[in-house]
Amino acid sequence: MTSTKAPITQSRIQRTGDAIVRFILRSPLHPLLSKRLLIITVSGRKTGREYANPVGYVEHEGRILIGAAASWRRNLIPGTPVRIHLRGTTRQAAHEVITDEPQAAQLYREILTRNPVHGRFAKIHLNPDGSVNLPSLRTALSRGTAVVRLRPL
Repeated sequence: MTSTKAPITQSRIQRTGDAIVRFILRSPLHPLLSKRLLIITVSGRKTGREYANPVGYVEHEGRILIGAAASWRRNLIPGTPVRIHLRGTTRQAAHEVITDEPQAAQLYREILTRNPVHGRFAKIHLNPDGSVNLPSLRTALSRGTAVVRLRPL
């Protein structure tokens, strides 16, 4: 007898995990996760469909930095604010996508120092002296990784 059940795929596991994280971040339990995670909601460029993505972040010089190794950042439209859910509050934020290597290296140092999990996901590493490993950054940037810098409005 063969099974007709679809195999559990990585994307299915990811979607389920993201749904759980979104639920927690929007609930009174948000302090469990909201020191490192927020929800950024973007609209699809072609479909207009909204995508609420839980992402890791760090705060730096009054801005929010997100290492964006996933494709959601391609839906960011210059000049159009995004919606973020940060520490229990929903607000708009202006955004800037940074792919310039020297600037990305400086900002990735901040991201990776405070959120090393992202480095494993994006395959970007710090050198023993704490600087960003430029070959790993170049490879990630060539794959579409970027830094998204948010300024809450």
